[in-house]
This record gives sequence, C-alpha cells and structure tokens, in this order.
Amino acid sequence: MEGVMDKFVSIHLNRTSDIPLYIQIYNGMVQLIESGVITCGQQLPPIRRMASFFDVNTVTIVNAYKKLQADGYAKSKIGSGTYVSFIGKKTHLGEFDVPIENMISSDSAAESVYVKKDGFIKFDFAGASISPKYFPVKDFKEVINEVLDRDGGYALEYQESSGYQPLRESIRDFMKAQHNLDIPLEEIQIVSGAQQGIDIVAKAFLNYKDVVYVEAPTYPGAVNAFKSRNARIVEINMQEDGVDLDDLKKNIMSNPPRLFYTMPVFQNPTGYSYSIEKKKELIALSKEYDFYIIEDDHISDLYYDEKPSALKALDDSDKVFYIKSFSKLFLPGLRIAFLWVPRRHFDKIALAKYSSDISTSGLSQRILDLFLRKSLWAEHVSHLQKIFYKKWQETVKSLEKYMPSDVSYFYPKGGHFFWINLPQGIYSTNLYYEALKNGVSIMPGELFFIEQRPSEGFRLSIAQISEWDIEEGIALLAESIQSLIDNPHKVFQGPNDRPLL
Repeated sequence: MEGVMDKFVSIHLNRTSDIPLYIQIYNGMVQLIESGVITCGQQLPPIRRMASFFDVNTVTIVNAYKKLQADGYAKSKIGSGTYVSFIGKKTHLGEFDVPIENMISSDSAAESVYVKKDGFIKFDFAGASISPKYFPVKDFKEVINEVLDRDGGYALEYQESSGYQPLRESIRDFMKAQHNLDIPLEEIQIVSGAQQGIDIVAKAFLNYKDVVYVEAPTYPGAVNAFKSRNARIVEINMQEDGVDLDDLKKNIMSNPPRLFYTMPVFQNPTGYSYSIEKKKELIALSKEYDFYIIEDDHISDLYYDEKPSALKALDDSDKVFYIKSFSKLFLPGLRIAFLWVPRRHFDKIALAKYSSDISTSGLSQRILDLFLRKSLWAEHVSHLQKIFYKKWQETVKSLEKYMPSDVSYFYPKGGHFFWINLPQGIYSTNLYYEALKNGVSIMPGELFFIEQRPSEGFRLSIAQISEWDIEEGIALLAESIQSLIDNPHKVFQGPNDRPLL
C-alpha cells in the first residue's frame, strides 16, 4: 500500500478554493486513473489512511470515494474495500461480487441486487433515484449555513415527535399553494422518509394475519413493511388507468382488506396514474367495506402535462393516509417526508412514530423548512421538470424508433418510469442478462411482484441516464430484445446467476 500512497503525491489541495476538498481529491484521482497511473482492479487505500495523508476529515474521503463509484471509476466490495473499476472510457465491474447500486437499485434496500458479472454499465436504465448531479448542492450549502448561524446547537437537538413546528407550517402553506390541499396543522406528522411513513401506518393498524392489498406490480419496500407485521398480502392487478376494479371487487367480496397501499400518481414501477373515475370508486369502496388507504405520493411534482391531483383530495370520510416524500427529488439522504393523518388517528400514529425513532432529524427538518420558505424547492422542481421532460421526449422518440413491433410500452405523463412488456414467453430476467452484454441495465419486472414470478414486463428508468445517452442505450436494449425474440429458448438462470433481493 505504501507504493500506492506515493501515487497521490501529485494531488495538491487548495484549501482556499471554492471547490470542495472532496471534489479536488476526486478530480486528482480521476486524472491518475484515466492516465493509467492507478490501474483497474487496484485497491484504493483505506479511508482513514487517505484522510491522514491529505489531512482532511474522513467524511471528505468518503464523499470522494462515493463520487468515484457514482461516476464509474470505482466499485466497493463489501468487507474488502474500494477498487478501481475503470478501463478506457467504460465502467468495468471487475471479477468480484459487488453491489451494483446504480445498475439495479432504488431508494429501497429491497431492490439492491448483487451479481457476479464481467462487463461494463454505460446505459443505466435501472436506477430509481435521480442522479446526484441534479441535486441543489449550492443552495443546500447556503441553507445549512443559514440554519446553523441562526439556530446554533439548537438545530441539532431532538424535535417534538410530530415534527418541527415551522416545517409543519411550511408544508401546510406549500400544499395549499402548490396542490390546492387544505391540511390542518394538527394532522401533519413529519417522518423520516416515505418508507417510515408506510411502516408506522402498518405498525399502528395491522395485527397478525390482517389482509393488505397492494397493486401488482408494486414498490417492494412497502411489501417488506407489511411482511414485517405478518400481514397477508394480496396483489390486485394494475391497468393503465389505475387498479383493475373487477379484480379489486372480486377480492373484496371474499377477503376484504384492512389496508390498501397505492401509488395513484406515476406509480412505481409502471408510471401509471389513476383516472378520476377510479379514484372515486376506490374511495367509495373504502367506505363501503371499511378499509383504510395508504396513498404514497412519491413524485407527483415531476409532471409534464396537467398537474395531477391527489386521491386524498376526494377523501370525505378520513379513509386515506397520505404520504408525501421530499426525498425522491431533493437530497435523498435527508430522509424527509410527511404523513397527513386523519385527526382521530393522530395519537395512534404519533405513538408508532415515537416508538420507531422518537423524532426525525431536526437539522434536516430545518433545512427543508427554509427550502420551502425561500421557494427553493419550487425552483428546484421546475428545473428538474425541464430536464426530465427533454429526457422523456428522447425516450419516447427512441422507443418508437427502435423497439420491435411486438413490444408494448406505456408513456407516463410524469415521473421517470416506463413500463415495457416483452412478447409472451420472453422474460425480463433473461433480458436483464442479455442487455448487460451491451452495457445496458434495466430492472426486471419480477422484482415488483410478491412471489417474484417470471414477468414479461420490466421497468425502464430515466432517473440516472443522461439525455444524450438515451437513444444509443435504447437502440442497444432493442437489439438485446430482438436477440431473445430470435432465440426464445435462450436462458441465463442458475443458482448463482440471478438478481437477489
């Protein structure tokens, strides 16, 4: 390792520069990697040793390493360290097991996948979280400094379990101005991300073997939350305009639920949105058969056409628990969301929240509060809408140009997920491995079903990929699909050769 450390002598840090130290270290390491001074497969020094070498905080090195991984220059091998994974201008995975966080992942650990594979990923259509290059880092830096200057150490103390009062007020005002929803202040519960919101509703309302309905396909993180409560989970088929009402009613007649979990706007993984008729019918059924609805609003702000409305807007009987996440579009690491809780259930939810983690980070809450008050959130989302609409247009054009005629797909009106169906008998897990050969990653559909049954559908995400790479990536994906159509008996399954949840 001593010889490796000598190679970093050429990296000089300017501590008076506006460029963050971790970026300076990252830039220097990239230059060493691209020039071949540090070669593919070589292990990078431990974080503490690098921090000592550069006389910086360990967090600075962690951030530099994370950026190297995010940009394809390195891969982390659990329990071993971080390794250079760069060959030429392509991201090389190396010959060791690695978590492919950007190849097949979402904001949920439920979708983290491990695979042993030689090759490279150039076209990432799998990642569900938007690329860090879109994060409002400059605004964040200014806001966090303002919070610390204003509140000092108080910014880091415990908050009330229901949440930081100014943030709750900001959310109330924001939801009224941006979504035309009147939320009573006393019905707002701050939570540490949408996943926690789902979990605490499950904790508050589910008993052993209670029935929960979920859409099929659906978000695996929610399924895991319900499984942790030993619930009986029933899948209800999805259609392009929302849940299949015939399937829903048939199940309700024989096995009514305690909870129904839904993502009615730009659903993950399909991108489908409910029609107003289906929203009304779902509310009516919840009243008639006395079940509660968890509405997961994960990305409704990222729309490209008409602004979507929440299912909660139609709720006149306190049947809907509305969860809105701010993490999907804004610094996921902050883990901020809120629950709109019907007043008569607030104490029950508050107790479940308190028993989970007492309270959400006070610093994160203060940061989001200022982002909302200064209209920085609205500016950030407006900026993302322009970026992602261009990517959406490029994706639509490329799908129409390259996809085989017997492949079907759906164009969402917002978000960054497309659901694509292969011809009957062609399964997306096989496509996943075939596409890897062309450096393309997708999310196999089976991961979004409870039994992980073979699926002809798969999720294509434009969250990570750049606009300029979309056409080439989809062209290569279409080539992989055609290869499977031409060779329908070609399979890649094996005990050590499939995605693992």
